[in-house]
Amino acid sequence: MESKRGLFAVVILAAVLVASVAGLLAGCARLEGWGVVVWSVPGTSAHAGAVVPIHLRSNISKSYLIGLPGDPKTKMEVPFAYIEFYRSKGAAEARAKEYAEYAPLYMIAGRDGLPIRDRPSVSARRVYRLRLGETVKVIARVKGEAVFTGGTALPGEWYQVQAQDGTRGYVFSNTMTLYSEEKGGSAPVMAGSSVPNSALLDLLYAKPWRPAYFQLMIDEDTVDPDLFSLQFGLFADAKNSQIRLNLPGYSNVFKFKSVSTAGDWMQFEGSSLRIRFESEGSIIADWSGSDPILPEEGWAQGMSSARFIQVDASIDSIRAADDARRKAELKAFFARWEQKTGASARQLSFMSEKAGILAIEAKGSFEWSHVDQLSAGFAPESAGGSVQGDIRFGLHLGEGLSSAWTGGFSLVAGDSDKPVRYDYVYRIEGDQLIIARAGEISLRGVTEGLKRAFGPISLYIAVK
Repeated sequence: MESKRGLFAVVILAAVLVASVAGLLAGCARLEGWGVVVWSVPGTSAHAGAVVPIHLRSNISKSYLIGLPGDPKTKMEVPFAYIEFYRSKGAAEARAKEYAEYAPLYMIAGRDGLPIRDRPSVSARRVYRLRLGETVKVIARVKGEAVFTGGTALPGEWYQVQAQDGTRGYVFSNTMTLYSEEKGGSAPVMAGSSVPNSALLDLLYAKPWRPAYFQLMIDEDTVDPDLFSLQFGLFADAKNSQIRLNLPGYSNVFKFKSVSTAGDWMQFEGSSLRIRFESEGSIIADWSGSDPILPEEGWAQGMSSARFIQVDASIDSIRAADDARRKAELKAFFARWEQKTGASARQLSFMSEKAGILAIEAKGSFEWSHVDQLSAGFAPESAGGSVQGDIRFGLHLGEGLSSAWTGGFSLVAGDSDKPVRYDYVYRIEGDQLIIARAGEISLRGVTEGLKRAFGPISLYIAVK
């Protein structure tokens, strides 16, 4: 009896296995849909732009089982990111025809940290950060906002692209290299360690190198004049055998006797400094002796390594353009109050019992009296309860602040050789000016929060 039950179980198991195999074969025969190859599959006939049958879709492995063009017997698994899925063959063929112009095109990042954005605009949100030399797939050429540096429009176009992980967005082509695999093209090799040391040294000594965060400020239009300054950079002096580093919160001069090589590094003998070329326009300076891991900004307070780059645009021109923007913000601030009061003025005065009197001049200066009534540290230090200086509107606010505050400004007071800067955010409610102390400015030129030690204060417009 037991043997009959065992035989019956085997028969049932065999039947289940046969049914499973039959189901799998039926699934392959019954296509899930059709796909357009976005990114060429290396070593196969599945080139970008080809239409392929999709036999199975796996949400677990995030892949499709596809058939290969011209090879009906072979099937292979490819990631979702390589295929655009369509239910019908006709829809896939229509998309392939539309995509044909861009199918062979790829782009390579010519600079580390280039952003892929969610819209073709430098002010759009970043959805992906490119590494130096990273390849992306061109999806289409699109219309987008002009890109300016120092008031001058940069040459280039906006492209919709896809990273290898499937992220899609938009890049401006100015610092990208476009190539076509149709013409046998391949990713260009960036200049690096193969360049003779003498040539590398010539590049190093040729002109100043700027902190990598300069380019982030340019790309994101968040220039901060105190951080985006000609004083910051790496300055190599061959005549005096020294290299000077100036960064926010750090300054040092490395004197050396000679230059040797150790792997990819140039070692400046007699000092702790070494330098590695990432490309002809990007270097890493390290004085820690360990392998540096740098943030996107290329530097952080307390680090012993930093990334420096070549900035093609004029630093002075970019600063001048930002200064014009800040003056426009000051003018707009006066215009808001002119609409409320119905009268134009060269000076606006705001007051409260707890905050004293804040007078702002249209020419860009301020005087804040009776500041001794405020919590220590909220306003610049004063002599006799009054402080004077310059006011700069146009502080860059992060997303968390910009939704709750109208804008920001900085008060700069103290001796001209050692000015002290206090940053504030503000909003207007009726006839009140609400202000709060802003948090630290990041190396992206943006403040993301408020100083927790202080709450907001309210001042009323003084109508004369």
